[in-house]
Amino acid sequence: MIGSVHYTNFFLGSVTVAGALTGLLFVALSVAQGQDTGRGSAERQAVAATAFTALVDSLWISLVALLPGNGIPKVSLLLGLLGLTSTVALIVRLWRARSSEKLSHRWPVLLLLIVVTYVAQVVTSFTASNPRGNGATFVLIFFAVGIARSWELLGLRGGGLLDFLVSRAESGNSDQAE
Repeated sequence: MIGSVHYTNFFLGSVTVAGALTGLLFVALSVAQGQDTGRGSAERQAVAATAFTALVDSLWISLVALLPGNGIPKVSLLLGLLGLTSTVALIVRLWRARSSEKLSHRWPVLLLLIVVTYVAQVVTSFTASNPRGNGATFVLIFFAVGIARSWELLGLRGGGLLDFLVSRAESGNSDQAE
């Protein structure tokens, strides 16, 4: 019973955070429309779509976790499949756009990581022994994805290992082009 109360408090807080972050995403989209970050519109739309999908995933897991019963596995399956299909569609769209737009070298790596996350969500919806714990884990993961992708909409980078590797790859490609 004590663990259940802790998860209830977590999901109450995460519903609030997810709602606020989703609202802030719309603000970031408004700001980003006025900026030219040097990226193609297809990539910017993909960043916005992955941020939105991740935050909505967190919101719905949290909402369902607050309902009586154990609906987390079902909603995790549904949201995982929705996220997976929408991310694969974005990959196809960006793959087609790469010849007509200047795209960053980051998108294949980031979208592949997001696909892996949605696959893990689908798999754990069948195998989870602790659905509330797994739901909480995916809420945190998708908060991180949503925040990071929203940050990118503003043209900002976090300076982590992936950014370092991509900047090295981009500088290597620009040296080869000269």
